[in-house]
Amino acid sequence: MLKPSTMPRDVSVPEEGVPSYLNRLTQAPLLAAEEEKALSVAAQDGCRASRERLVESNMRLVINIAKSYHSRSIPLEDLIQEGAIGLMYAIERFDPTKGFRFSTYATHWIRQTIGRAIDSKAKAIRLPAHISQSLRRVEKARQQLTREMGHEPTLEHLAEMLGITPKRLVTLIQASQELVSLDVQVGENEGTTLGSLIKDDNCNSPETMLLNAEIVDELHEVMQQLNDRERKVVTARLRYGDTDAVKVREELSEEFQVSRERVRQLEVQAIKKLRQVAQRRRLREYLSS
Repeated sequence: MLKPSTMPRDVSVPEEGVPSYLNRLTQAPLLAAEEEKALSVAAQDGCRASRERLVESNMRLVINIAKSYHSRSIPLEDLIQEGAIGLMYAIERFDPTKGFRFSTYATHWIRQTIGRAIDSKAKAIRLPAHISQSLRRVEKARQQLTREMGHEPTLEHLAEMLGITPKRLVTLIQASQELVSLDVQVGENEGTTLGSLIKDDNCNSPETMLLNAEIVDELHEVMQQLNDRERKVVTARLRYGDTDAVKVREELSEEFQVSRERVRQLEVQAIKKLRQVAQRRRLREYLSS
């Protein structure tokens, strides 16, 4: 296996920018079939100059393939670097006696190394190789159907062409979705993050929380206007509601050593008193029953 240190100097990323970089990599002339065979044999015998000549003469192929994989996630120059590594793998394994041109054989290795680099580096969560290959088949089939039909294909059409179920296709598509950091900055304000704009449906707004806190304080003060028995009656009624009213009155009658009717009277008395206090404090809407 070749290491990056064995790459020729012309393949390294320069500082003058991508256009000059690509122009410099495509200056070497193309090779004839006989030249390819001779250089391949010499390179496999350990001739560094022959290996560099093969790499330099086939960088056009690497660049063209890298451009077809270009995306925002990985810079083009990085894809070219990975493709050059695949090109050197091809030099080590190419058998000129088979009758194929070197560029035909090298295309497989270039695509493989670029594809693996994208699978490893482009996503925060690395996808298994077979999933990545399936996603590439899905995209290729989608593009083909779009050209044939003139519009985006449905999931059913795409799944039928791929020979898989729509459910399996949906699973593959979901696996390809990119992760987005909640800390990413959005808008013109540099201090605003995506996470700060997402509403939490399980949490009340600050205004509602403040209002609820004020209501609790007000109700606490209102309850202080009742005596101990009245507070117990009202608290028990609020806790258990109307469904257990009879049971609550029985328990309180035993505790207070009075009749259930007297407990009911205490309840009516307490509610009447609360309404009067609430009206004075403008809390009628919170204590209405």
